[in-house]
Amino acid sequence: MPVRSPKPRTLAIAAAAAMLMAGALVALLSGGSRAADSGARGTLRLVVEFNRFADARDDVAPRGDSPGDQVVHSDPVFASDNRTRVGRAMFLNTFQEGSGVLVTGALRLRRGTITLAGARLDGAGDLAVTGGTGAYAGARGTYEQDGQVEVRGEDGPVRERVTITFSR
Repeated sequence: MPVRSPKPRTLAIAAAAAMLMAGALVALLSGGSRAADSGARGTLRLVVEFNRFADARDDVAPRGDSPGDQVVHSDPVFASDNRTRVGRAMFLNTFQEGSGVLVTGALRLRRGTITLAGARLDGAGDLAVTGGTGAYAGARGTYEQDGQVEVRGEDGPVRERVTITFSR
């Protein structure tokens, strides 16, 4: 029986997932000892743009959103004024049974990177701040979506306000 090579899209998703996971792991392992030195304090309010069409998608059988499907997003991040671009958000969503989604992500900002992880059910649920780099080295806290700011066209991206509350 011939051996089938993976689809290029599947390889791209696997590579993106591996990079996100490796970055989160490095932040977790290296940030723990410096948590007390983290410059991440208080709250950070941002606007994250989510394109309704993923940058990459791996749809395993059956068709449609089903366990094992993965979606990668890479979208701009804005200051709370919703005009000034301050970085980029990268998310890997892995669909689970029912309406659950495992989320791994990172916000790459001017002062460093904030890593995120968590589970969402029916589109709801906060994410944990699992660490970071630069000014956010060793950061811990919560990432929560505070509501939609605007929708750009019928099929355009959605902008949502997010609040990151650092716990130490």
